[in-house]
Amino acid sequence: MSNISRFSLAILAVAACHFATPASAQDAREHAQTYVERVALATGPDDALARWDGEICVGAVGLAPEQAQALVDRVSVRARAVGLRPGASGCRANVMVIYAPDSDVVTREIVDRRRDLLGYHADDANVTAGREAMEDFANVPRPIRWWHVSSTGAGSLRPDAEHRMRQAAGRTAAVAAATRGIGPGDMGSPSDLQGVDAVRTNGSRTRSETVRNDLSYALIVVDARRVAEVPADAWMDYVALAALAQLDPNADTSGYSTILNLFRGEQASRPAGLTAWDLAYLDALYRAPSQQSSRQISSIARRIAERAPGQ
Repeated sequence: MSNISRFSLAILAVAACHFATPASAQDAREHAQTYVERVALATGPDDALARWDGEICVGAVGLAPEQAQALVDRVSVRARAVGLRPGASGCRANVMVIYAPDSDVVTREIVDRRRDLLGYHADDANVTAGREAMEDFANVPRPIRWWHVSSTGAGSLRPDAEHRMRQAAGRTAAVAAATRGIGPGDMGSPSDLQGVDAVRTNGSRTRSETVRNDLSYALIVVDARRVAEVPADAWMDYVALAALAQLDPNADTSGYSTILNLFRGEQASRPAGLTAWDLAYLDALYRAPSQQSSRQISSIARRIAERAPGQ
């Protein structure tokens, strides 16, 4: 081989080392990309991934007062970490957590008789996961279930005055029920959900140059029986993740270090709280540019791979 050929090969080798992505980094990026594609629930091909913008206020019914406060504090801490403002004491809840002895009954009856809690109205200002996802919310038994309402326009979704009055009375009843102990029938029918705000629209959905999809309301139902053997810190962190990000409840997260595996596998291997991977996901979600979800997913995956490459 001539000296020129050897020199050319050497130059090519140096260039390849300089420009090629290391295999480990490439694998980490692909690993993260697959995860985000699985778990991030996009409401439409032209919509951004839903996330909160501004203040988040957490309410809880069905728990003893000290447990409810612990849950509110846990979610608020996670919200503050991604740049949101937790609401002050007495704020109007836009994240409502229902702790129920039988979530199968509660979610089924919410879908059948209290769709006002799901933002299910003809007004197109409401953006949800759709009818099929609603049936999944009602019918698939899970320790923790969630439902999100968002808006891609200037209109906001807030409980109206009538439901704010009902909320005050209902919370008093819920605290009383929690104090005497949760038993069969407590938080078991729509009439027991007076402390939960309904979703109302006071604006219209409009398109703008910036692609936005702002969460306006989240309803999370926790099954007391199915979380009974799980440390409270762990399932409360699970609730926090579900409150802050609209996720696909059917996503396969095996092979990933995430709180979403809390109710899978052996108890000894279950996470004790949000993992580095979960924290990286939330950080990336709230840092991603406001654009179509397909572009956001790539941006989020890149940030996760940089922050938690070995997870």
